[in-house]
Amino acid sequence: MRPVHTTLDQFLTYKMHRLMKQHDKRIAQSYADAAQLSLAESRVLAAVGTAGALSNSELARRANLDKSQASRGADGLVSRGLVRRAPDEHDGRAVKVTLTPEGERVWRVVIDAARAHYDQLFDTLTDDEMRTYEQLLDKLLLRSDELDGQG
Repeated sequence: MRPVHTTLDQFLTYKMHRLMKQHDKRIAQSYADAAQLSLAESRVLAAVGTAGALSNSELARRANLDKSQASRGADGLVSRGLVRRAPDEHDGRAVKVTLTPEGERVWRVVIDAARAHYDQLFDTLTDDEMRTYEQLLDKLLLRSDELDGQG
């Protein structure tokens, strides 16, 4: 039988949110120190660097930002010459965001910083615990997508 939660801090979702807020605070400082980027700019850069050319809506989804945050993040990166916007060759009304050569260099810095924070946080788990945690999160994300009508 599952426990009955009587306080907010007993809910797993609250604990996950707290963990992510703490992580975001630490990694945002790392991105600022390493590449002079905000958290939103870093997420946009990481999404484009990982996935390639992205539309604004794809960018927001992959960067885990709302559309206005993703757009502002991309604007900041465009002004610094790290990404560029170009018309989508398949849809003349749409725009794709891609990395510039300098953006590729900074993307590597951002990914290295993210990897270091990831390793630092998860080094407390054994390999078996990590595999179990990843499997459970994947299962919960799939269910969450289903509940949102995306699955």
